[in-house]
Amino acid sequence: MRILLVQPAPFEDMRLGLENTVWMSEPVALTSIAAMVPGHDVEIIDLRIDPSQTLPERLRAFKPHMVGVTAMTTDAYQALAVLRNTKEILPDALTLIGGHHPTLMPEFFHKDYVDIIVKGEGEEVFKDLCQRWSEQIQQGDPDRNTLASMKGTEVRTDTGWVDGGKSAWIQDLDSIPAPSRDLIRKYSKEYFYVVGPMASIFTSRGCSFDCNFCAIWEFYDRRTRFLSAKVIADRMEACEEDFIFLLDDNFLTRPSRLWELADELESRGIRKYWMTQGRADFVAKYPDLIKRLASVGMAGLLSGYESNAQNALDHLRKRANVDANMEASRILRENGIVSTGIFMVRPDFEKQDFEDLYNYIIDMGIALPMVTIQTPLPATELWKQSKDKLLTEDFRFYDLGHAVVPTKLPREEFYKELVKWRRVLRISNLRWFTTRQILRRPGFYKKFIPFIPRILRNRFYYHPIHFNHLTYLRSEEGIIPLDNSIPDKSLPSATPEQQESGDAAPPEQLAHTNVNTSEQASA
Repeated sequence: MRILLVQPAPFEDMRLGLENTVWMSEPVALTSIAAMVPGHDVEIIDLRIDPSQTLPERLRAFKPHMVGVTAMTTDAYQALAVLRNTKEILPDALTLIGGHHPTLMPEFFHKDYVDIIVKGEGEEVFKDLCQRWSEQIQQGDPDRNTLASMKGTEVRTDTGWVDGGKSAWIQDLDSIPAPSRDLIRKYSKEYFYVVGPMASIFTSRGCSFDCNFCAIWEFYDRRTRFLSAKVIADRMEACEEDFIFLLDDNFLTRPSRLWELADELESRGIRKYWMTQGRADFVAKYPDLIKRLASVGMAGLLSGYESNAQNALDHLRKRANVDANMEASRILRENGIVSTGIFMVRPDFEKQDFEDLYNYIIDMGIALPMVTIQTPLPATELWKQSKDKLLTEDFRFYDLGHAVVPTKLPREEFYKELVKWRRVLRISNLRWFTTRQILRRPGFYKKFIPFIPRILRNRFYYHPIHFNHLTYLRSEEGIIPLDNSIPDKSLPSATPEQQESGDAAPPEQLAHTNVNTSEQASA
């Protein structure tokens, strides 16, 4: 059976977002499920990198029996556009979608061009789906109705959607085959996190914390599972790249496994530079372990510091404190680990709140600070608390770069204050990247040098967009009211006639139009 798996593109080429400027990881969700079906002919296309006409061209040339796509919240419309385009070109292809957003908000994907929604962890579900659909193709009469009630799916049948519930968790992560990275080898030079080329692997899944702004623990039912140290080392050793990003939602947990991993990497002489995500309070609590991890290649850590105010951290259920955040920054700096810090501005910020946060970030000495807007992501506790205040449910704006609830300052003033964090970034970079810091990790910075032109190119291209308050206002025009007025949800939505004519067209229609335009141009 022929299977095409698709990583959707950002909605617009110059869209605000971290992926454009800071990182672009491998589509591990796709390479992981591809590894489960070695007996089938699988292709992966990454539309973040390929031109948009690649999709219709591959659909016509490859003629897949099944097309699958993954979706986070901001990818939702483009993911739908991929499946809509698929059905127009190959009406008999089975279309499926999985990932965080489909799992947490499956009803959003109840469309007549979507056949199956995969909910939860996808590997075993995908394997079973492929086996059943392949058998039906061989018998000459495939029928998606027969797939109804499969565990981990919602299936569109002739009589409506049938919910089979969320998939069962894979208890032993070591039993999952290594992702099929060979299927994305043609893109390998394009993936990065600050530096690159950057391989991507996971060493655990889930998070045991329950921050009210995060959907990770909702997706994984607040459970965490781990790969063994040996399997992690095997997968790191198999990477040709010098740099690896460990995609764990919270790598810094269970100290005993991290000591074991450090010993495994050292005993096998695996010399890679790797970055990951982890909590700052763990760093503050275990400085000796952080030093040990640095000695076996840990070169960067992304942490959610979130706020300079303890009451704000408590409100977010972060279970952290500002003193630990400051101590973590010092420990990372002393060990030459490049710290990437995520901070939130809240919609109720006034000018002094912005200034206080920015001064705090500068005092911390974070290498690469990133300032985002507190956003009630779908299915989170914060989303449920904010439902009556939402200015839009257009998920393109749930990218941590737009205020989707009313701001206390006038909207234009709010964004003017937001973009002032450019000064914070400049000061932080200059204070971090000094001769003293470089001499702490000379091997790392030697390999870093070839990537500097790309960093400069990204800054030249994106900073004028990202740090211009008018960019935010223009992107919201006609969708989010400038006066922060909350839409009347009792009013009817656009009629089918309006949608057909292009007036008040929904975002997936616009996304589909973008794809279709490319298709026509290539025909």
